[in-house]
Amino acid sequence: MRHRTTARLPVIVSLCLAAGLAACGDDSAAPPAAPGPSIEFVNVFQPVDLTPDGSMAVMQDLGGDVYFYHTATDVLEFKTNVGDPGRTRATRVSGNGVLTAFHGDPTHAGFWTERGGWTDLFSPFPVGCFTGVGEDTGSAWDVSANGQIIVGLAWDGCGVAAFRWDATGSGVMTLLERIGGTSSPDRAPDNRASVVSDDGTMAAGWAETSLAYRSPAAWRADGTGFLLPGPQDLAGEVFAISPDGKTLGGLWGQNAFYWSEATGTVDIGRLPDAGEIDPAWVGAIAADSKLMFGVCGLPFWGTPRAFVWTAAGGMRLLADVVTAAGVTIPEGYTLTNVLSASADGKIVLGQATTADFHTVSFVLKLPVSAYGL
Repeated sequence: MRHRTTARLPVIVSLCLAAGLAACGDDSAAPPAAPGPSIEFVNVFQPVDLTPDGSMAVMQDLGGDVYFYHTATDVLEFKTNVGDPGRTRATRVSGNGVLTAFHGDPTHAGFWTERGGWTDLFSPFPVGCFTGVGEDTGSAWDVSANGQIIVGLAWDGCGVAAFRWDATGSGVMTLLERIGGTSSPDRAPDNRASVVSDDGTMAAGWAETSLAYRSPAAWRADGTGFLLPGPQDLAGEVFAISPDGKTLGGLWGQNAFYWSEATGTVDIGRLPDAGEIDPAWVGAIAADSKLMFGVCGLPFWGTPRAFVWTAAGGMRLLADVVTAAGVTIPEGYTLTNVLSASADGKIVLGQATTADFHTVSFVLKLPVSAYGL
Protein backbone atom coordinates (compact mmCIF):
# COMPACT_ATOMS: atom_id res chain seq x y z
CA MET A 1 0.00 0.00 0.00
CA ARG A 2 1.27 3.47 -0.86
CA HIS A 3 1.55 5.88 2.07
CA ARG A 4 0.81 9.53 1.36
CA THR A 5 2.17 11.00 4.56
CA THR A 6 3.88 14.35 4.80
CA ALA A 7 7.08 12.61 5.89
CA ARG A 8 7.54 10.89 2.54
CA LEU A 9 6.96 14.00 0.45
CA PRO A 10 10.08 15.76 -0.84
CA VAL A 11 11.31 18.86 0.98
CA ILE A 12 10.68 22.28 -0.54
CA VAL A 13 13.15 25.14 -0.01
CA SER A 14 11.67 28.58 -0.77
CA LEU A 15 13.79 31.63 -1.43
CA CYS A 16 11.88 34.90 -1.85
CA LEU A 17 12.97 38.36 -2.76
CA ALA A 18 13.39 40.40 0.43
CA ALA A 19 10.43 42.66 -0.28
CA GLY A 20 8.24 42.13 2.77
CA LEU A 21 6.21 39.26 4.17
CA ALA A 22 3.44 39.61 1.62
CA ALA A 23 5.89 39.00 -1.21
CA CYS A 24 6.84 35.69 0.41
CA GLY A 25 3.25 34.53 0.73
CA ASP A 26 2.69 35.36 4.42
CA ASP A 27 -0.99 34.87 5.27
CA SER A 28 -0.99 37.68 7.83
CA ALA A 29 -0.85 40.33 5.11
CA ALA A 30 -4.30 41.60 4.18
CA PRO A 31 -5.04 42.07 1.42
CA PRO A 32 -2.24 39.85 0.03
CA ALA A 33 0.14 41.52 -2.38
CA ALA A 34 1.13 39.91 -5.63
CA PRO A 35 4.02 37.53 -5.00
CA GLY A 36 7.43 38.95 -5.74
CA PRO A 37 10.15 37.29 -7.79
CA SER A 38 11.18 33.97 -6.23
CA ILE A 39 12.71 30.60 -6.86
CA GLU A 40 11.75 27.39 -5.11
CA PHE A 41 13.94 24.30 -5.18
CA VAL A 42 11.98 21.06 -4.81
CA ASN A 43 13.70 17.81 -3.88
CA VAL A 44 12.26 15.83 -6.79
CA PHE A 45 14.74 14.62 -9.39
CA GLN A 46 12.86 15.21 -12.65
CA PRO A 47 10.78 18.26 -13.60
CA VAL A 48 8.24 17.30 -16.27
CA ASP A 49 5.91 20.11 -17.33
CA LEU A 50 3.83 23.14 -16.33
CA THR A 51 0.16 23.74 -17.06
CA PRO A 52 -0.23 26.59 -19.59
CA ASP A 53 -1.30 29.02 -16.85
CA GLY A 54 1.65 28.01 -14.66
CA SER A 55 -0.57 27.06 -11.72
CA MET A 56 0.70 23.49 -11.50
CA ALA A 57 4.00 21.76 -12.18
CA VAL A 58 4.49 18.03 -12.66
CA MET A 59 7.58 16.30 -11.29
CA GLN A 60 8.71 12.66 -11.17
CA ASP A 61 11.06 11.01 -8.70
CA LEU A 62 13.54 8.21 -9.23
CA GLY A 63 10.99 5.59 -8.21
CA GLY A 64 8.47 6.59 -10.88
CA ASP A 65 6.19 8.48 -8.45
CA VAL A 66 4.55 11.54 -10.03
CA TYR A 67 3.76 14.70 -8.06
CA PHE A 68 1.68 17.78 -8.79
CA TYR A 69 3.23 20.94 -7.33
CA HIS A 70 0.87 23.89 -6.86
CA THR A 71 2.91 26.99 -7.64
CA ALA A 72 0.70 29.47 -5.75
CA THR A 73 0.89 27.57 -2.45
CA ASP A 74 4.10 25.52 -2.79
CA VAL A 75 2.07 22.39 -1.95
CA LEU A 76 3.36 19.12 -3.37
CA GLU A 77 0.92 16.23 -3.88
CA PHE A 78 1.62 12.63 -4.79
CA LYS A 79 -0.69 11.64 -7.66
CA THR A 80 0.30 8.39 -9.35
CA ASN A 81 3.12 6.05 -10.31
CA VAL A 82 4.05 5.81 -13.97
CA GLY A 83 5.80 2.42 -13.75
CA ASP A 84 9.36 1.13 -13.87
CA PRO A 85 11.44 4.33 -13.96
CA GLY A 86 14.02 2.57 -16.14
CA ARG A 87 11.38 2.01 -18.83
CA THR A 88 8.67 4.62 -18.34
CA ARG A 89 8.28 8.31 -17.65
CA ALA A 90 5.74 11.09 -17.44
CA THR A 91 6.01 13.52 -20.34
CA ARG A 92 3.50 16.42 -20.30
CA VAL A 93 0.36 17.74 -18.63
CA SER A 94 -2.71 19.57 -19.96
CA GLY A 95 -4.38 22.60 -18.41
CA ASN A 96 -6.98 20.33 -16.80
CA GLY A 97 -4.58 17.75 -15.40
CA VAL A 98 -4.37 15.11 -18.14
CA LEU A 99 -0.93 13.53 -17.78
CA THR A 100 0.80 11.80 -20.71
CA ALA A 101 3.51 9.17 -20.42
CA PHE A 102 5.36 6.12 -21.55
CA HIS A 103 3.25 3.83 -19.38
CA GLY A 104 3.50 0.23 -18.26
CA ASP A 105 5.94 -2.54 -19.09
CA PRO A 106 5.90 -3.24 -22.02
CA THR A 107 5.39 0.46 -22.61
CA HIS A 108 2.28 1.96 -24.18
CA ALA A 109 1.22 5.47 -25.12
CA GLY A 110 -0.81 6.27 -22.03
CA PHE A 111 -2.57 9.08 -20.23
CA TRP A 112 -3.76 9.54 -16.66
CA THR A 113 -6.63 11.53 -15.18
CA GLU A 114 -7.64 12.06 -11.57
CA ARG A 115 -11.00 10.49 -12.20
CA GLY A 116 -10.14 7.64 -14.55
CA GLY A 117 -6.57 6.67 -13.68
CA TRP A 118 -4.46 5.26 -16.49
CA THR A 119 -5.70 4.65 -20.04
CA ASP A 120 -3.43 3.05 -22.66
CA LEU A 121 -3.96 3.88 -26.33
CA PHE A 122 -4.17 1.01 -28.81
CA SER A 123 -1.56 0.94 -31.56
CA PRO A 124 -2.69 0.72 -35.20
CA PHE A 125 0.18 -1.67 -35.92
CA PRO A 126 -0.19 -5.44 -35.45
CA VAL A 127 3.34 -5.85 -34.12
CA GLY A 128 5.31 -3.65 -31.73
CA CYS A 129 8.99 -3.72 -30.80
CA PHE A 130 10.02 -6.72 -28.71
CA THR A 131 12.29 -5.70 -25.83
CA GLY A 132 12.71 -8.91 -23.86
CA VAL A 133 9.73 -8.31 -21.58
CA GLY A 134 7.12 -8.00 -24.32
CA GLU A 135 6.25 -5.74 -27.20
CA ASP A 136 6.42 -1.98 -26.64
CA THR A 137 3.56 -0.43 -28.62
CA GLY A 138 4.12 3.31 -28.22
CA SER A 139 4.66 6.37 -26.08
CA ALA A 140 2.66 9.56 -25.57
CA TRP A 141 4.80 12.70 -25.67
CA ASP A 142 2.51 15.71 -25.34
CA VAL A 143 -1.09 16.83 -24.86
CA SER A 144 -3.06 19.92 -25.83
CA ALA A 145 -4.22 22.43 -23.20
CA ASN A 146 -7.76 20.99 -23.09
CA GLY A 147 -6.51 17.41 -22.80
CA GLN A 148 -8.22 16.32 -26.02
CA ILE A 149 -5.27 15.94 -28.41
CA ILE A 150 -2.34 13.62 -27.64
CA VAL A 151 0.70 13.08 -29.87
CA GLY A 152 3.61 10.68 -29.76
CA LEU A 153 5.01 7.62 -31.47
CA ALA A 154 3.69 4.16 -32.28
CA TRP A 155 6.04 1.22 -32.76
CA ASP A 156 5.78 -0.37 -36.22
CA GLY A 157 7.87 -3.42 -35.46
CA CYS A 158 10.97 -1.61 -34.24
CA GLY A 159 10.41 1.36 -36.55
CA VAL A 160 8.41 4.33 -35.29
CA ALA A 161 5.59 6.42 -36.72
CA ALA A 162 4.18 9.69 -35.40
CA PHE A 163 0.57 9.69 -34.24
CA ARG A 164 -2.23 12.04 -33.19
CA TRP A 165 -5.08 10.91 -30.92
CA ASP A 166 -8.22 13.02 -30.72
CA ALA A 167 -10.66 12.39 -27.88
CA THR A 168 -13.26 14.63 -29.53
CA GLY A 169 -13.47 12.45 -32.62
CA SER A 170 -13.36 8.69 -32.89
CA GLY A 171 -10.96 8.36 -29.98
CA VAL A 172 -8.52 6.28 -32.02
CA MET A 173 -4.87 6.75 -32.83
CA THR A 174 -4.39 8.34 -36.28
CA LEU A 175 -1.02 8.04 -37.95
CA LEU A 176 0.54 11.27 -39.20
CA GLU A 177 2.07 11.49 -42.65
CA ARG A 178 5.30 9.49 -42.77
CA ILE A 179 7.80 12.07 -44.01
CA GLY A 180 11.52 12.08 -44.69
CA GLY A 181 13.45 9.23 -46.24
CA THR A 182 15.92 6.40 -45.66
CA SER A 183 18.88 4.90 -47.39
CA SER A 184 16.94 1.64 -47.66
CA PRO A 185 13.87 1.14 -49.87
CA ASP A 186 12.71 -1.69 -47.61
CA ARG A 187 11.45 0.43 -44.74
CA ALA A 188 9.63 3.67 -44.03
CA PRO A 189 11.46 6.56 -42.32
CA ASP A 190 11.14 6.84 -38.54
CA ASN A 191 9.01 9.78 -37.32
CA ARG A 192 8.08 11.09 -33.88
CA ALA A 193 5.68 13.82 -32.78
CA SER A 194 7.26 15.18 -29.59
CA VAL A 195 5.18 18.31 -28.93
CA VAL A 196 1.73 19.68 -29.73
CA SER A 197 0.52 23.26 -29.45
CA ASP A 198 -1.87 24.17 -26.65
CA ASP A 199 -4.62 24.69 -29.23
CA GLY A 200 -3.89 21.36 -30.94
CA THR A 201 -3.34 22.88 -34.37
CA MET A 202 0.30 21.88 -34.86
CA ALA A 203 2.57 19.03 -33.75
CA ALA A 204 6.32 18.78 -34.23
CA GLY A 205 9.30 16.57 -33.52
CA TRP A 206 11.61 14.81 -35.93
CA ALA A 207 11.74 12.67 -39.04
CA GLU A 208 14.50 10.45 -40.33
CA THR A 209 16.01 11.46 -43.68
CA SER A 210 18.61 9.94 -45.95
CA LEU A 211 21.08 12.58 -44.71
CA ALA A 212 20.34 12.68 -40.97
CA TYR A 213 18.89 10.18 -38.52
CA ARG A 214 16.73 13.01 -37.14
CA SER A 215 15.63 16.20 -38.85
CA PRO A 216 13.23 18.83 -37.45
CA ALA A 217 9.69 18.16 -38.68
CA ALA A 218 6.13 19.34 -38.12
CA TRP A 219 2.59 18.11 -38.77
CA ARG A 220 -0.64 20.04 -39.24
CA ALA A 221 -3.92 19.08 -37.62
CA ASP A 222 -5.03 17.33 -40.83
CA GLY A 223 -2.04 14.98 -40.52
CA THR A 224 0.08 16.36 -43.35
CA GLY A 225 3.71 16.99 -42.48
CA PHE A 226 6.81 18.81 -43.67
CA LEU A 227 10.51 19.06 -42.92
CA LEU A 228 11.69 22.40 -41.63
CA PRO A 229 14.00 24.32 -43.99
CA GLY A 230 17.60 24.32 -42.85
CA PRO A 231 20.88 22.38 -42.94
CA GLN A 232 19.49 18.97 -43.91
CA ASP A 233 22.89 17.26 -43.53
CA LEU A 234 22.90 18.03 -39.77
CA ALA A 235 20.84 16.17 -37.18
CA GLY A 236 18.21 18.09 -35.26
CA GLU A 237 14.75 17.98 -33.74
CA VAL A 238 11.98 20.13 -32.29
CA PHE A 239 11.67 20.19 -28.50
CA ALA A 240 9.41 23.22 -27.98
CA ILE A 241 6.30 24.77 -29.51
CA SER A 242 4.48 28.03 -28.84
CA PRO A 243 0.92 27.84 -27.47
CA ASP A 244 -0.51 28.84 -30.87
CA GLY A 245 1.76 26.44 -32.78
CA LYS A 246 3.27 29.18 -34.91
CA THR A 247 6.82 29.00 -33.48
CA LEU A 248 8.92 25.86 -33.06
CA GLY A 249 12.25 25.57 -31.30
CA GLY A 250 14.91 22.96 -30.66
CA LEU A 251 18.37 21.76 -31.68
CA TRP A 252 19.97 21.69 -35.12
CA GLY A 253 23.57 20.53 -35.34
CA GLN A 254 25.17 22.02 -32.21
CA ASN A 255 23.04 25.14 -32.04
CA ALA A 256 19.65 26.17 -30.70
CA PHE A 257 17.16 27.37 -33.29
CA TYR A 258 13.61 28.54 -33.78
CA TRP A 259 11.33 28.55 -36.80
CA SER A 260 8.14 30.28 -37.84
CA GLU A 261 6.56 30.91 -41.23
CA ALA A 262 7.31 34.60 -40.79
CA THR A 263 11.01 34.24 -39.90
CA GLY A 264 12.03 30.94 -41.42
CA THR A 265 14.68 28.99 -39.51
CA VAL A 266 16.76 31.20 -37.20
CA ASP A 267 19.99 29.91 -35.64
CA ILE A 268 20.36 31.45 -32.17
CA GLY A 269 23.65 29.72 -31.44
CA ARG A 270 25.05 28.76 -28.05
CA LEU A 271 26.20 30.52 -24.91
CA PRO A 272 29.27 32.71 -25.61
CA ASP A 273 31.54 30.59 -23.39
CA ALA A 274 30.20 27.20 -24.50
CA GLY A 275 32.73 24.43 -24.93
CA GLU A 276 33.57 23.05 -28.34
CA ILE A 277 31.20 20.09 -28.00
CA ASP A 278 28.48 21.79 -25.93
CA PRO A 279 25.15 21.73 -27.81
CA ALA A 280 22.32 24.15 -27.07
CA TRP A 281 18.60 23.71 -27.60
CA VAL A 282 15.33 25.50 -26.97
CA GLY A 283 13.09 23.69 -24.46
CA ALA A 284 10.27 26.21 -23.91
CA ILE A 285 8.69 29.12 -25.81
CA ALA A 286 6.55 31.75 -24.07
CA ALA A 287 5.26 35.33 -24.08
CA ASP A 288 4.05 35.39 -27.70
CA SER A 289 7.34 33.74 -28.77
CA LYS A 290 9.37 36.62 -27.34
CA LEU A 291 10.93 34.40 -24.63
CA MET A 292 12.78 31.16 -25.26
CA PHE A 293 14.38 29.01 -22.60
CA GLY A 294 16.70 26.05 -22.89
CA VAL A 295 20.02 24.47 -22.01
CA CYS A 296 23.59 24.65 -23.24
CA GLY A 297 25.97 21.82 -22.43
CA LEU A 298 25.98 18.08 -21.77
CA PRO A 299 25.79 16.48 -18.30
CA PHE A 300 28.44 13.84 -19.04
CA TRP A 301 31.03 16.25 -20.43
CA GLY A 302 30.67 19.22 -18.11
CA THR A 303 27.90 21.24 -16.50
CA PRO A 304 24.84 22.07 -18.58
CA ARG A 305 23.45 25.55 -17.91
CA ALA A 306 19.97 26.96 -18.39
CA PHE A 307 19.59 29.95 -20.69
CA VAL A 308 16.99 32.50 -21.71
CA TRP A 309 16.89 34.10 -25.14
CA THR A 310 15.23 37.31 -26.32
CA ALA A 311 15.65 39.14 -29.61
CA ALA A 312 17.19 42.14 -27.87
CA GLY A 313 19.31 40.36 -25.27
CA GLY A 314 20.35 37.29 -27.20
CA MET A 315 21.21 34.14 -25.28
CA ARG A 316 22.00 34.72 -21.59
CA LEU A 317 22.52 32.57 -18.54
CA LEU A 318 19.19 32.27 -16.77
CA ALA A 319 21.01 32.47 -13.43
CA ASP A 320 22.36 35.92 -14.33
CA VAL A 321 18.86 37.22 -15.06
CA VAL A 322 17.54 35.70 -11.83
CA THR A 323 20.19 37.29 -9.63
CA ALA A 324 19.85 40.64 -11.44
CA ALA A 325 16.15 40.55 -10.50
CA GLY A 326 17.10 40.35 -6.82
CA VAL A 327 16.52 36.63 -6.27
CA THR A 328 19.28 34.75 -4.46
CA ILE A 329 20.42 31.39 -5.80
CA PRO A 330 22.14 29.45 -2.98
CA GLU A 331 25.90 29.15 -3.21
CA GLY A 332 26.90 26.07 -5.18
CA TYR A 333 23.54 25.68 -6.93
CA THR A 334 23.48 25.61 -10.74
CA LEU A 335 20.39 26.05 -12.91
CA THR A 336 21.02 23.34 -15.49
CA ASN A 337 17.90 23.13 -17.68
CA VAL A 338 14.45 24.53 -18.43
CA LEU A 339 11.71 22.03 -19.29
CA SER A 340 8.64 24.26 -19.48
CA ALA A 341 7.27 27.77 -19.05
CA SER A 342 3.80 29.19 -18.57
CA ALA A 343 2.25 30.71 -21.69
CA ASP A 344 2.92 34.23 -20.39
CA GLY A 345 6.52 33.42 -19.38
CA LYS A 346 6.07 34.42 -15.74
CA ILE A 347 6.63 30.93 -14.31
CA VAL A 348 9.45 28.62 -15.39
CA LEU A 349 10.07 24.97 -14.49
CA GLY A 350 13.56 23.56 -14.65
CA GLN A 351 16.25 21.38 -13.18
CA ALA A 352 19.19 22.31 -10.96
CA THR A 353 22.11 20.74 -9.15
CA THR A 354 22.81 21.54 -5.51
CA ALA A 355 26.11 22.25 -3.82
CA ASP A 356 26.39 18.55 -2.92
CA PHE A 357 25.58 17.49 -6.51
CA HIS A 358 21.99 16.37 -5.97
CA THR A 359 19.60 16.95 -8.85
CA VAL A 360 16.41 18.84 -7.94
CA SER A 361 13.59 20.70 -9.66
CA PHE A 362 13.08 24.45 -9.49
CA VAL A 363 10.08 26.73 -9.99
CA LEU A 364 11.00 30.29 -10.93
CA LYS A 365 8.59 33.23 -10.75
CA LEU A 366 9.72 36.39 -12.52
CA PRO A 367 7.88 39.19 -14.31
CA VAL A 368 8.70 39.25 -18.00
CA SER A 369 10.18 42.72 -17.53
CA ALA A 370 13.09 40.98 -15.79
CA TYR A 371 14.00 39.53 -19.17
CA GLY A 372 13.86 42.92 -20.85
CA LEU A 373 10.39 42.67 -22.37
